[in-house]
Amino acid sequence: MNTDDIRMQAEKILANGKGKAAEVLEDGGKMDQLLEQVENKLETVPKAGAYLAELPRMISLLKDHIQKDYTETPKKTLILIVAALLYLVNPKDIIPDKYIGIGLLDDAAVIAACIAFTKSDLEAYEAWKDAKTE
Repeated sequence: MNTDDIRMQAEKILANGKGKAAEVLEDGGKMDQLLEQVENKLETVPKAGAYLAELPRMISLLKDHIQKDYTETPKKTLILIVAALLYLVNPKDIIPDKYIGIGLLDDAAVIAACIAFTKSDLEAYEAWKDAKTE
């Protein structure tokens, strides 16, 4: 599978995950559980790469949204981020994580696709966060 195939599959995964993501986004308990699963997975990944390094910002945005501290993010962006996180914690990946080195390629591709679709909203959130700490 080449990089274009992985990218196209990642975009398909995001599109297919929107329904479940919308459901999870609306359920505080499910959101807490998802974020905990993502944080646990990150602890097991020795070096996740540039795209997976964006996960803490995505998690922070979702937490600030849940706490109603930052409510400017469009719902479609929130749903895409949740869909990407749901894929990340799903043990039934395209490439299982047990394959050291290549097992995170599909996860990184899904996160990269999510970032591509939500970049301006993630940047707006980061600007808000930076202004808040100044």
